Amino acid sequence: MDFQDYLFVGVDTHKEEHTASAVNFFHQELKSITISNNPANFDEFIAELEDASPNGETLVFGLEDTQGLGRNLAQWLVRKGFLVKEVNPAITRRERKHSPDPDKSDDIDAKAIADALISDWEELPQVEEDETFEAIRTLNNQRENLVQRKIQIKNRLHKLIHQNYPEYKKFFSDSFGKTALAFWEKYTHPSELKNYGETRLHKFLKEQAKSIPNDKAKTILSLVDKDKNMREDACARNSIILMLIKELKQLRQHLESINNKLEAAVQKSEYELTTMPGMDYKLAAKFISYIRNIDRFGSGDKLARYAGLAPVERSSGSSKAHTHLKYGCRDLNSAFYMLALQQIGSYRNGKVKSDVAYSYYQKKLAEGKTRKNAIRCLQRRLVDIIYAMMRDRSVYQPPEIPDYQVLKRSG
Repeated sequence: MDFQDYLFVGVDTHKEEHTASAVNFFHQELKSITISNNPANFDEFIAELEDASPNGETLVFGLEDTQGLGRNLAQWLVRKGFLVKEVNPAITRRERKHSPDPDKSDDIDAKAIADALISDWEELPQVEEDETFEAIRTLNNQRENLVQRKIQIKNRLHKLIHQNYPEYKKFFSDSFGKTALAFWEKYTHPSELKNYGETRLHKFLKEQAKSIPNDKAKTILSLVDKDKNMREDACARNSIILMLIKELKQLRQHLESINNKLEAAVQKSEYELTTMPGMDYKLAAKFISYIRNIDRFGSGDKLARYAGLAPVERSSGSSKAHTHLKYGCRDLNSAFYMLALQQIGSYRNGKVKSDVAYSYYQKKLAEGKTRKNAIRCLQRRLVDIIYAMMRDRSVYQPPEIPDYQVLKRSG
Protein backbone atom coordinates (compact mmCIF):
# COMPACT_ATOMS: atom_id res chain seq x y z
CA MET A 1 0.00 0.00 0.00
CA ASP A 2 1.41 3.39 -1.03
CA PHE A 3 0.14 5.75 1.64
CA GLN A 4 0.70 8.79 -0.58
CA ASP A 5 -2.14 7.58 -2.81
CA TYR A 6 -4.68 7.93 0.03
CA LEU A 7 -6.51 10.72 1.80
CA PHE A 8 -7.09 9.82 5.44
CA VAL A 9 -10.38 11.00 6.92
CA GLY A 10 -10.91 10.97 10.68
CA VAL A 11 -14.49 11.41 11.85
CA ASP A 12 -15.51 12.52 15.34
CA THR A 13 -19.08 11.25 15.67
CA HIS A 14 -21.95 12.76 17.65
CA LYS A 15 -25.69 12.28 17.92
CA GLU A 16 -26.70 15.25 15.77
CA GLU A 17 -23.63 15.84 13.61
CA HIS A 18 -20.19 14.53 12.69
CA THR A 19 -16.95 16.44 12.24
CA ALA A 20 -14.40 15.12 9.72
CA SER A 21 -10.76 16.00 9.16
CA ALA A 22 -9.03 14.97 5.91
CA VAL A 23 -5.23 14.74 6.06
CA ASN A 24 -2.56 13.52 3.69
CA PHE A 25 0.18 11.02 4.45
CA PHE A 26 2.31 13.83 5.93
CA HIS A 27 -0.40 14.57 8.51
CA GLN A 28 -1.25 17.89 6.85
CA GLU A 29 -4.93 18.77 7.20
CA LEU A 30 -6.49 19.56 3.82
CA LYS A 31 -10.15 19.85 4.80
CA SER A 32 -12.38 20.06 7.88
CA ILE A 33 -16.11 19.37 7.42
CA THR A 34 -19.11 19.21 9.75
CA ILE A 35 -22.19 17.33 8.53
CA SER A 36 -25.50 16.33 10.10
CA ASN A 37 -25.92 12.69 11.09
CA ASN A 38 -28.36 12.08 8.26
CA PRO A 39 -27.71 9.61 5.41
CA ALA A 40 -29.40 12.06 3.03
CA ASN A 41 -26.33 14.30 3.40
CA PHE A 42 -23.65 11.63 3.13
CA ASP A 43 -23.29 11.87 -0.67
CA GLU A 44 -22.61 15.60 -0.35
CA PHE A 45 -20.08 14.79 2.39
CA ILE A 46 -18.15 12.50 0.03
CA ALA A 47 -18.28 15.09 -2.75
CA GLU A 48 -16.69 17.72 -0.49
CA LEU A 49 -13.94 15.34 0.53
CA GLU A 50 -13.20 14.41 -3.07
CA ASP A 51 -12.88 18.11 -3.91
CA ALA A 52 -10.24 18.35 -1.17
CA SER A 53 -8.21 15.57 -2.79
CA PRO A 54 -5.67 17.42 -4.97
CA ASN A 55 -4.54 14.42 -7.00
CA GLY A 56 -7.58 12.17 -6.77
CA GLU A 57 -6.31 10.22 -3.77
CA THR A 58 -8.47 7.37 -2.54
CA LEU A 59 -10.55 8.17 0.53
CA VAL A 60 -10.16 5.93 3.59
CA PHE A 61 -11.95 6.54 6.87
CA GLY A 62 -11.36 6.16 10.58
CA LEU A 63 -14.23 6.37 13.07
CA GLU A 64 -14.25 5.91 16.83
CA ASP A 65 -17.83 4.93 17.55
CA THR A 66 -18.64 2.52 14.71
CA GLN A 67 -21.29 0.68 16.74
CA GLY A 68 -23.00 3.65 18.35
CA LEU A 69 -23.42 7.19 17.13
CA GLY A 70 -21.22 6.60 14.10
CA ARG A 71 -22.79 3.32 13.01
CA ASN A 72 -25.06 4.81 10.33
CA LEU A 73 -22.14 6.55 8.64
CA ALA A 74 -19.77 3.59 9.04
CA GLN A 75 -22.20 1.10 7.53
CA TRP A 76 -23.16 3.53 4.75
CA LEU A 77 -19.49 3.97 3.82
CA VAL A 78 -18.90 0.20 3.81
CA ARG A 79 -21.90 -0.39 1.56
CA LYS A 80 -20.56 2.29 -0.80
CA GLY A 81 -17.27 0.40 -1.06
CA PHE A 82 -15.06 2.64 1.10
CA LEU A 83 -12.47 1.18 3.45
CA VAL A 84 -13.36 2.05 7.06
CA LYS A 85 -11.23 1.40 10.15
CA GLU A 86 -12.30 1.46 13.78
CA VAL A 87 -10.13 3.75 15.91
CA ASN A 88 -10.03 3.05 19.62
CA PRO A 89 -10.63 6.19 21.76
CA ALA A 90 -7.45 5.43 23.73
CA ILE A 91 -5.42 5.79 20.53
CA THR A 92 -7.14 9.07 19.76
CA ARG A 93 -6.29 10.39 23.22
CA ARG A 94 -2.67 9.41 22.65
CA GLU A 95 -2.55 11.34 19.38
CA ARG A 96 -4.19 14.35 21.00
CA LYS A 97 -1.61 14.37 23.80
CA HIS A 98 1.14 14.46 21.20
CA SER A 99 -0.41 17.56 19.65
CA PRO A 100 1.15 20.94 20.57
CA ASP A 101 -2.40 22.33 20.81
CA PRO A 102 -3.74 21.84 24.39
CA ASP A 103 -7.33 22.61 23.41
CA LYS A 104 -10.02 20.02 22.85
CA SER A 105 -12.68 20.42 20.20
CA ASP A 106 -14.48 18.34 17.59
CA ASP A 107 -12.04 19.55 14.92
CA ILE A 108 -9.02 18.62 17.04
CA ASP A 109 -10.50 15.21 17.87
CA ALA A 110 -11.24 14.52 14.19
CA LYS A 111 -7.65 15.43 13.30
CA ALA A 112 -6.36 13.13 16.08
CA ILE A 113 -8.46 10.26 14.68
CA ALA A 114 -7.06 10.90 11.19
CA ASP A 115 -3.50 10.91 12.59
CA ALA A 116 -4.19 7.64 14.42
CA LEU A 117 -5.55 6.17 11.20
CA ILE A 118 -2.16 6.72 9.59
CA SER A 119 0.04 5.83 12.58
CA ASP A 120 -1.80 2.60 13.50
CA TRP A 121 -3.06 1.57 10.07
CA GLU A 122 -1.94 -2.05 10.28
CA GLU A 123 -3.27 -2.55 13.80
CA LEU A 124 -6.71 -1.00 13.41
CA PRO A 125 -9.60 -3.43 12.72
CA GLN A 126 -11.58 -2.95 9.53
CA VAL A 127 -15.31 -2.28 9.71
CA GLU A 128 -17.54 -4.72 7.84
CA GLU A 129 -21.28 -4.99 7.27
CA ASP A 130 -22.65 -6.39 10.50
CA GLU A 131 -26.40 -6.90 10.47
CA THR A 132 -26.14 -10.28 12.22
CA PHE A 133 -23.67 -9.01 14.79
CA GLU A 134 -25.71 -5.86 15.37
CA ALA A 135 -28.80 -7.97 16.07
CA ILE A 136 -26.91 -9.93 18.76
CA ARG A 137 -25.40 -6.73 20.11
CA THR A 138 -28.83 -5.07 20.37
CA LEU A 139 -30.30 -8.05 22.22
CA ASN A 140 -27.25 -8.29 24.48
CA ASN A 141 -27.41 -4.59 25.35
CA GLN A 142 -31.10 -4.85 26.17
CA ARG A 143 -30.46 -7.87 28.35
CA GLU A 144 -27.73 -6.03 30.27
CA ASN A 145 -30.03 -3.04 30.74
CA LEU A 146 -32.78 -5.29 32.11
CA VAL A 147 -30.34 -7.06 34.45
CA GLN A 148 -29.09 -3.71 35.73
CA ARG A 149 -32.65 -2.50 36.33
CA LYS A 150 -33.49 -5.75 38.14
CA ILE A 151 -30.54 -5.24 40.47
CA GLN A 152 -31.65 -1.68 41.20
CA ILE A 153 -35.19 -2.82 42.03
CA LYS A 154 -33.93 -5.60 44.30
CA ASN A 155 -31.65 -3.18 46.15
CA ARG A 156 -34.58 -0.82 46.67
CA LEU A 157 -36.80 -3.67 47.87
CA HIS A 158 -34.15 -4.86 50.32
CA LYS A 159 -34.19 -1.45 51.99
CA LEU A 160 -37.98 -1.08 52.07
CA ILE A 161 -38.77 -4.62 53.24
CA HIS A 162 -36.12 -4.35 55.95
CA GLN A 163 -38.00 -1.42 57.47
CA ASN A 164 -41.11 -3.60 57.82
CA TYR A 165 -39.38 -6.90 58.62
CA PRO A 166 -35.91 -6.29 60.18
CA GLU A 167 -35.11 -10.05 60.10
CA TYR A 168 -36.63 -10.74 56.67
CA LYS A 169 -33.49 -12.44 55.36
CA LYS A 170 -34.16 -15.34 57.72
CA PHE A 171 -37.60 -15.94 56.20
CA PHE A 172 -36.60 -17.46 52.85
CA SER A 173 -33.39 -18.72 51.25
CA ASP A 174 -34.17 -16.45 48.27
CA SER A 175 -35.69 -13.15 49.37
CA PHE A 176 -37.13 -12.62 45.89
CA GLY A 177 -38.08 -16.15 44.89
CA LYS A 178 -41.64 -17.07 43.96
CA THR A 179 -42.75 -17.86 47.52
CA ALA A 180 -41.03 -14.79 48.99
CA LEU A 181 -42.61 -12.40 46.49
CA ALA A 182 -46.05 -13.89 47.13
CA PHE A 183 -45.49 -13.36 50.86
CA TRP A 184 -44.36 -9.71 50.48
CA GLU A 185 -47.36 -9.01 48.26
CA LYS A 186 -49.94 -10.48 50.64
CA TYR A 187 -48.32 -9.50 53.91
CA THR A 188 -46.54 -6.28 52.97
CA HIS A 189 -46.68 -5.11 56.60
CA PRO A 190 -46.36 -7.26 59.77
CA SER A 191 -49.72 -6.06 61.07
CA GLU A 192 -51.38 -8.01 58.24
CA LEU A 193 -50.32 -11.22 60.01
CA LYS A 194 -52.07 -10.27 63.22
CA ASN A 195 -54.82 -12.90 62.93
CA TYR A 196 -52.58 -15.62 61.46
CA GLY A 197 -51.45 -18.74 63.25
CA GLU A 198 -48.95 -21.35 62.08
CA THR A 199 -51.59 -23.55 60.40
CA ARG A 200 -53.12 -20.75 58.35
CA LEU A 201 -49.79 -19.30 57.25
CA HIS A 202 -48.42 -22.76 56.44
CA LYS A 203 -51.41 -23.41 54.16
CA PHE A 204 -50.66 -20.18 52.24
CA LEU A 205 -46.97 -21.05 51.90
CA LYS A 206 -47.79 -24.56 50.68
CA GLU A 207 -49.95 -23.06 47.94
CA GLN A 208 -46.86 -21.24 46.64
CA ALA A 209 -44.42 -24.16 46.93
CA LYS A 210 -45.25 -27.72 47.93
CA SER A 211 -41.68 -28.29 49.05
CA ILE A 212 -41.86 -25.59 51.73
CA PRO A 213 -40.58 -26.92 55.11
CA ASN A 214 -43.26 -27.72 57.70
CA ASP A 215 -41.68 -25.40 60.26
CA LYS A 216 -41.35 -22.42 57.90
CA ALA A 217 -44.54 -20.71 59.15
CA LYS A 218 -43.41 -21.13 62.76
CA THR A 219 -40.01 -19.63 61.94
CA ILE A 220 -41.50 -16.60 60.19
CA LEU A 221 -44.07 -15.87 62.91
CA SER A 222 -41.38 -16.06 65.58
CA LEU A 223 -39.50 -13.25 63.81
CA VAL A 224 -42.50 -10.99 63.18
CA ASP A 225 -43.81 -8.15 65.29
CA LYS A 226 -47.54 -8.49 64.60
CA ASP A 227 -48.34 -5.50 66.83
CA LYS A 228 -46.29 -3.09 64.69
CA ASN A 229 -48.47 -0.07 63.87
CA MET A 230 -49.41 0.72 60.28
CA ARG A 231 -48.41 4.37 60.23
CA GLU A 232 -48.72 6.82 57.33
CA ASP A 233 -45.11 6.34 56.30
CA ALA A 234 -45.62 2.55 56.33
CA CYS A 235 -48.63 2.90 54.03
CA ALA A 236 -46.52 4.86 51.55
CA ARG A 237 -43.74 2.31 51.85
CA ASN A 238 -46.13 -0.59 51.29
CA SER A 239 -47.51 0.94 48.10
CA ILE A 240 -43.99 1.33 46.72
CA ILE A 241 -43.11 -2.28 47.64
CA LEU A 242 -46.12 -3.53 45.69
CA MET A 243 -45.21 -1.36 42.69
CA LEU A 244 -41.62 -2.62 42.70
CA ILE A 245 -42.69 -6.26 42.99
CA LYS A 246 -44.98 -5.82 39.99
CA GLU A 247 -42.14 -4.23 38.02
CA LEU A 248 -39.74 -6.99 39.07
CA LYS A 249 -42.12 -9.66 37.78
CA GLN A 250 -42.51 -7.82 34.47
CA LEU A 251 -38.74 -7.49 34.15
CA ARG A 252 -38.33 -11.23 34.67
CA GLN A 253 -40.81 -11.89 31.88
CA HIS A 254 -38.96 -9.49 29.57
CA LEU A 255 -35.65 -11.09 30.51
CA GLU A 256 -36.95 -14.55 29.73
CA SER A 257 -38.10 -13.34 26.31
CA ILE A 258 -34.80 -11.58 25.58
CA ASN A 259 -32.79 -14.59 26.78
CA ASN A 260 -34.70 -16.90 24.43
CA LYS A 261 -34.12 -14.57 21.48
CA LEU A 262 -30.47 -14.09 22.38
CA GLU A 263 -29.86 -17.82 22.71
CA ALA A 264 -31.50 -18.43 19.32
CA ALA A 265 -29.40 -15.67 17.72
CA VAL A 266 -26.15 -17.09 19.16
CA GLN A 267 -27.06 -20.59 17.96
CA LYS A 268 -27.80 -19.17 14.51
CA SER A 269 -24.42 -17.46 14.44
CA GLU A 270 -21.58 -19.08 12.51
CA TYR A 271 -19.43 -19.11 15.65
CA GLU A 272 -19.36 -22.21 17.90
CA LEU A 273 -18.22 -20.47 21.07
CA THR A 274 -20.63 -22.29 23.40
CA THR A 275 -18.69 -25.53 22.83
CA MET A 276 -15.94 -24.08 25.01
CA PRO A 277 -15.88 -24.93 28.77
CA GLY A 278 -17.31 -22.12 30.87
CA MET A 279 -18.94 -20.42 27.86
CA ASP A 280 -22.74 -20.17 27.95
CA TYR A 281 -24.77 -18.37 25.31
CA LYS A 282 -24.87 -15.16 27.39
CA LEU A 283 -21.09 -14.90 27.53
CA ALA A 284 -20.82 -15.98 23.88
CA ALA A 285 -23.17 -13.12 22.98
CA LYS A 286 -20.78 -10.68 24.63
CA PHE A 287 -17.84 -11.94 22.57
CA ILE A 288 -19.81 -11.81 19.32
CA SER A 289 -21.14 -8.34 20.18
CA TYR A 290 -17.72 -6.85 20.88
CA ILE A 291 -15.60 -8.74 18.32
CA ARG A 292 -18.21 -8.95 15.54
CA ASN A 293 -16.63 -10.20 12.29
CA ILE A 294 -13.39 -11.91 13.29
CA ASP A 295 -12.05 -11.51 9.76
CA ARG A 296 -11.34 -7.85 10.46
CA PHE A 297 -8.50 -8.98 12.74
CA GLY A 298 -5.44 -10.34 10.96
CA SER A 299 -4.11 -12.27 13.96
CA GLY A 300 -4.65 -13.15 17.58
CA ASP A 301 -2.14 -10.43 18.49
CA LYS A 302 -4.36 -7.79 16.88
CA LEU A 303 -7.40 -9.10 18.72
CA ALA A 304 -5.42 -9.02 21.98
CA ARG A 305 -4.45 -5.43 21.31
CA TYR A 306 -8.04 -4.52 20.54
CA ALA A 307 -9.11 -6.11 23.85
CA GLY A 308 -6.37 -4.31 25.77
CA LEU A 309 -4.61 -7.56 26.64
CA ALA A 310 -1.32 -6.99 24.85
CA PRO A 311 1.51 -5.51 26.95
CA VAL A 312 2.49 -1.95 26.05
CA GLU A 313 6.17 -1.28 25.35
CA ARG A 314 7.88 1.53 27.23
CA SER A 315 11.40 2.11 25.89
CA SER A 316 14.06 4.77 26.09
CA GLY A 317 17.38 4.32 24.32
CA SER A 318 18.62 0.79 24.96
CA SER A 319 16.23 0.30 27.86
CA LYS A 320 12.99 -1.53 27.07
CA ALA A 321 10.16 -2.59 29.32
CA HIS A 322 6.61 -3.84 28.93
CA THR A 323 3.70 -2.87 31.12
CA HIS A 324 -0.06 -3.32 31.19
CA LEU A 325 -2.27 -0.26 30.83
CA LYS A 326 -6.04 0.08 30.67
CA TYR A 327 -6.75 0.54 27.00
CA GLY A 328 -8.66 -1.16 24.22
CA CYS A 329 -12.25 -2.36 24.35
CA ARG A 330 -12.90 -2.67 28.07
CA ASP A 331 -16.13 -4.60 27.58
CA LEU A 332 -14.26 -7.26 25.60
CA ASN A 333 -11.47 -7.25 28.17
CA SER A 334 -14.08 -7.89 30.86
CA ALA A 335 -15.57 -10.76 28.82
CA PHE A 336 -12.17 -12.48 28.65
CA TYR A 337 -11.77 -11.96 32.40
CA MET A 338 -15.15 -13.57 33.06
CA LEU A 339 -14.26 -16.50 30.79
CA ALA A 340 -10.93 -16.98 32.58
CA LEU A 341 -12.67 -17.12 35.95
CA GLN A 342 -15.25 -19.55 34.59
CA GLN A 343 -12.58 -21.89 33.22
CA ILE A 344 -10.60 -22.15 36.44
CA GLY A 345 -13.81 -22.48 38.46
CA SER A 346 -15.41 -25.77 39.39
CA TYR A 347 -18.79 -27.46 39.22
CA ARG A 348 -20.79 -28.30 42.34
CA ASN A 349 -19.19 -31.75 42.46
CA GLY A 350 -15.76 -30.13 42.69
CA LYS A 351 -14.62 -31.00 39.15
CA VAL A 352 -12.66 -28.22 37.48
CA LYS A 353 -14.45 -26.82 34.43
CA SER A 354 -11.29 -26.79 32.32
CA ASP A 355 -8.30 -28.91 33.34
CA VAL A 356 -6.21 -27.24 30.65
CA ALA A 357 -6.95 -23.70 31.83
CA TYR A 358 -6.56 -24.60 35.50
CA SER A 359 -3.20 -26.32 34.88
CA TYR A 360 -1.96 -23.29 32.95
CA TYR A 361 -3.14 -20.95 35.73
CA GLN A 362 -1.39 -23.03 38.42
CA LYS A 363 1.76 -23.13 36.31
CA LYS A 364 1.86 -19.31 36.21
CA LEU A 365 1.34 -19.15 39.97
CA ALA A 366 4.20 -21.62 40.44
CA GLU A 367 6.40 -19.32 38.34
CA GLY A 368 5.91 -16.64 40.97
CA LYS A 369 3.21 -14.58 39.29
CA THR A 370 0.49 -12.99 41.38
CA ARG A 371 -3.08 -14.22 41.01
CA LYS A 372 -3.92 -11.06 39.02
CA ASN A 373 -1.02 -11.58 36.60
CA ALA A 374 -1.74 -15.30 36.27
CA ILE A 375 -5.34 -14.49 35.32
CA ARG A 376 -4.07 -11.94 32.79
CA CYS A 377 -1.79 -14.56 31.25
CA LEU A 378 -4.75 -16.94 30.97
CA GLN A 379 -6.82 -14.17 29.38
CA ARG A 380 -4.15 -13.69 26.74
CA ARG A 381 -4.03 -17.43 26.08
CA LEU A 382 -7.81 -17.48 25.70
CA VAL A 383 -7.57 -14.69 23.11
CA ASP A 384 -5.65 -17.03 20.79
CA ILE A 385 -8.13 -19.86 21.36
CA ILE A 386 -11.18 -17.65 20.75
CA TYR A 387 -9.51 -16.13 17.71
CA ALA A 388 -8.78 -19.55 16.19
CA MET A 389 -12.30 -20.84 16.90
CA MET A 390 -13.95 -17.80 15.33
CA ARG A 391 -11.53 -17.64 12.40
CA ASP A 392 -12.07 -21.30 11.51
CA ARG A 393 -15.76 -21.33 12.53
CA SER A 394 -14.86 -24.45 14.51
CA VAL A 395 -15.89 -26.10 17.76
CA TYR A 396 -13.59 -26.12 20.77
CA GLN A 397 -10.93 -28.83 20.64
CA PRO A 398 -9.13 -29.21 24.00
CA PRO A 399 -5.43 -30.02 23.69
CA GLU A 400 -4.39 -33.39 25.02
CA ILE A 401 -2.35 -33.20 28.21
CA PRO A 402 -0.78 -36.06 30.18
CA ASP A 403 -2.68 -37.17 33.28
CA TYR A 404 0.19 -36.19 35.54
CA GLN A 405 -0.12 -32.57 34.38
CA VAL A 406 -3.80 -32.32 35.22
CA LEU A 407 -3.93 -30.51 38.53
CA LYS A 408 -6.78 -31.08 40.92
CA ARG A 409 -8.36 -28.19 42.76
CA SER A 410 -7.23 -28.20 46.37
CA GLY A 411 -9.87 -28.05 49.07
